[in-house]
Amino acid sequence: MKPVIITGDSHLGPIRRGLDLLPEGRRNRFVFWPLGKGAALRRKCHAFDAATLTLRTASRVWVDRVFSRETIGAMGSDTVLAVSLPLNTSRILRDYSWETYAPWHLAQAEFALSDQMVEAMIDGDSIHALNMVRNLARIWPRTAVIEAPRFFANASYLSRKRLDVIRHVDAAYRDRVRTMLAEAGIDVIPQPAATITDKGMTALSFDHHDPQDDHHANEAYGKLVLEEIGAYVDRLH
Repeated sequence: MKPVIITGDSHLGPIRRGLDLLPEGRRNRFVFWPLGKGAALRRKCHAFDAATLTLRTASRVWVDRVFSRETIGAMGSDTVLAVSLPLNTSRILRDYSWETYAPWHLAQAEFALSDQMVEAMIDGDSIHALNMVRNLARIWPRTAVIEAPRFFANASYLSRKRLDVIRHVDAAYRDRVRTMLAEAGIDVIPQPAATITDKGMTALSFDHHDPQDDHHANEAYGKLVLEEIGAYVDRLH
């Protein structure tokens, strides 16, 4: 089995807990290199040396890590690097004023935003994560992105923000970031289909056990993600 390094934001927590639910013989292929909270990606969080093909994390709230062909390849030349960073919509859904602003075709009492403005907001939120993953792929071509879970119906911010607006922004964000990853030749390991409701949310049966946690999933979700990663890796030639 091809080995897998899983790195990235706090969504690694549920995935790591899901490891304990896998049969013992299927656990050894996965190694976890957590970085820290995705909130740090409001600014640049890495330094990339193109001459040596080395990337170092550069955030006071992240673990210090070095990604190079030597550190990644230590597990073997067929290692896959799976990264949870760019396809995380929680910041833009939770922290932006969607109760005051809305995409133009959904605006009622809200201030109407053009499609170009919404795209610019998505780009501003995702740019540092995208650039980091692009650079990781320059170091290690076997790099893929893990899609973070869609929002839950019990997210606290939904008490003051319209569901149709949040659904639209979430979908637009994912579509735009997927397109940019595809342009860079980077695959996406999608959210397991069994965890997504017909309304485009993550099913509450996969919600984190802490009622104060708005956007992380549980270990059952993590197990399905590991199975999705494993299936993706096994399809690679």
